[in-house]
Formats: sequence, structure tokens, C-alpha cells
Amino acid sequence: MRDDDETWTFRPRSAAWITGGTWLVVAGFAGAAVAEGGARTLLTAVPFTAAAVLLTWLVAYRPHVRLDDEGVHVVNPFVTHHVPWTALIEIRTRFTCTFVTPGRSVEAFAAPGPGRHAATRAVSVDLRHVQAGAFDPARSVSIGEIGHSPSAVVATAARRRWERLVEDGALELGVADEVPVRREVHTAALAAVGALVALGAVLQLVG
Repeated sequence: MRDDDETWTFRPRSAAWITGGTWLVVAGFAGAAVAEGGARTLLTAVPFTAAAVLLTWLVAYRPHVRLDDEGVHVVNPFVTHHVPWTALIEIRTRFTCTFVTPGRSVEAFAAPGPGRHAATRAVSVDLRHVQAGAFDPARSVSIGEIGHSPSAVVATAARRRWERLVEDGALELGVADEVPVRREVHTAALAAVGALVALGAVLQLVG
């Protein structure tokens, strides 16, 4: 999904459906528990239900990859990595779209590969739109580059943006070792999930 001329964001199309479906299941279990146990169960069910809802959002909907002029921003369930273009040395797609720097490899939770079954069904026509930069010296290519898998979509968009910046002379080359990759842990969200679970456990004990 393109936000504007400067920013490109990818989130799996299934994210909203998975999140909404899981929330409905959680609500159904909570409703059944309350119907059976009454008001006392409602008090203990609320924290656990809220924790499940928040955790589902963190794992199923929040993960995405955003590209802008500064670099690649990989938002995973519990950690976000900010990878500057000048720190990037390679983009891999073996199992998931992975952004490689001299100091670390950042895997995008939102951009997995196509899976074994899709790979076995792949034919030569699936490679027509694979970028030249995706092939190794032996002219082989990772299954993650096949078709319209999330890993292929993200890797293609990132390579195009990266190559365009290089061609325009907008990047300083040869400094990847010196450029830090910023890492943010989603401590507030994790703390909220932990607190809700703890509250639910305490309410069960005192109830």
C-alpha cells in the first residue's frame, strides 16, 4: 500500500481478517464464560480478554514494513528496527524478507516467504518479474522471490528504492560499518499485556 510519494508501507492483506476473526473468537469464549459463571466471572474475564485482544493486535496487525527516504522501518510484534539505507548491504528472502547490515540481520515478521507448497508449484513464468539483483552469481534465486509472496513484494520495493537512491547519488557509499541500526522494544505494550494477565490471575485468586 502506497501512502504518498515518499513513503511505502506493507502490511499483509490477511492481517485485518486474522485480527478481527481472533477477536470474535476471544469475545465468544469470554461471553460463554460470563454466561456460565455470572458477574463474578465477568470481573476476572475482563483482564484476560483485554490481554488476548492486545496480544492479537501486536502479533497479527501491528507488524509491517515501511520504506521512506531515511531507510527501512521493520515493525515486528515486540521490536521495531530502523535500518538506514546507508547501513544496508543486502536484502535476502530465504525464509522471510531480511535486511542485512554489517552488525545484524533484521527479519520482517510481516513479510514471510511463500512456503514450501507454493515453491514446489512455481514455474519459470513466476520468475519473469524477479529483479536482476535477486539472482546470485550462479543465476539461482531464493524461493522467497517467487510470485507475489510478501517477502517478494517487500524485497522488490526495497531494492527499487535502494537502487534509485544510489543512482541519484543520494547515498554515501562504503560507510555501512559506521551507521547504527536503531532498535526499539515495545516495552509499553508488553508491560500492558503482562499487567492484564497478572491482574486477571490476582482476581481469580481472590475471587
